[in-house]
Amino acid sequence: MQKTLKKTIAKVVIVAGLVLSGCNSGSAGSASSGVAYANFQTYTNAPGSSTYITGVRNVNDGSGNVYLTGLYQPESGTLFNALIYTGPVAGGGSWVELNNPGGVGESVTSTSFYGPDSDALGNITAVGCYTTLESGAKQIGLLYQGTVAGVGTWTTLTPPENLFPSVENTIAHSTMGGLVVGNTTNNSGVSKGFLYNINNESYVNINLPGHSVGVTAYGIWYNGITSYTIAGGYSDVNESGFDVAYLIDYNSASGKFSNFESYSYNNQPSTTILSHFEGITRDDKGGYNLAADVESAGLPLTTAFVHVTRNSDTSFNSNATWTEVLYPNAQVTSANTVYQNNILGVYSVVSGDGIKIPFIATIQ
Repeated sequence: MQKTLKKTIAKVVIVAGLVLSGCNSGSAGSASSGVAYANFQTYTNAPGSSTYITGVRNVNDGSGNVYLTGLYQPESGTLFNALIYTGPVAGGGSWVELNNPGGVGESVTSTSFYGPDSDALGNITAVGCYTTLESGAKQIGLLYQGTVAGVGTWTTLTPPENLFPSVENTIAHSTMGGLVVGNTTNNSGVSKGFLYNINNESYVNINLPGHSVGVTAYGIWYNGITSYTIAGGYSDVNESGFDVAYLIDYNSASGKFSNFESYSYNNQPSTTILSHFEGITRDDKGGYNLAADVESAGLPLTTAFVHVTRNSDTSFNSNATWTEVLYPNAQVTSANTVYQNNILGVYSVVSGDGIKIPFIATIQ
């Protein structure tokens, strides 16, 4: 990208619990930006030298707790182990490590969880990927269903060749209401989004209208009955799928997609910046809150809290509200998931040191 974006988004800067909020410039291109206030804290009891929080869902047992999924890098290693956290969303709960998917018949070397869900009994469904000695660096999709302690069933997710030719890597990113979304890359590096139905073990290729190059699916929200909303990114010009963010509805009964809408950072032209939705949750008014990562030429990765409403005809409002959330003095701030009005992700103070610190920022 050659253009330089003039940032007019409302910034949220959090310093030791205090919030300094910058002002909107008032330019026409950023009319939908909002000024927000946030409380920030880190997960101080998270294990490992680098812990990534990647997904969140409410625990359906009446406790008010959440499940957080993630991965961490042990002090002495370079590979990752999968994590499940149970407790209040702001921290203080317990962490459990699950790093050896059973029944796969291979030597597992690394396991990562990216998204959880909870059933009526409080059991967890978690999705992600793993690597093995046999596969080397190749990422293999996984699905876990059972207790937090690891008593349950592990399933390898392998999209079929007829829908996803020459798959090299598969990552399952999010699950809710019996469906899983994620993406694959083939031996040419092209990314495709997929949807997996847990009950009938079937796969669907997420084809976006008019866009066939580089599609990802990072978040899914179950609206009820047969209605789901999927969030991620796509690209018309490269294979990675990280140019433009999108939302699209899916009906599990008809198998049809509808209401496709694309989004670019602060409603700027998509040619100026990379925008990608990392997670999705409902607000309390029929709309959605989303976590987004954004990057423009010459500027570091930026995290944004995004709010999207629906129009009267059920389509998505194309004019989203973007609120930037930055950790002060951090070299990188990255969003991974969203819960109610909370952004969860990681930041790094020293560029290139590999150490990622998990955070939660509450937008008020």
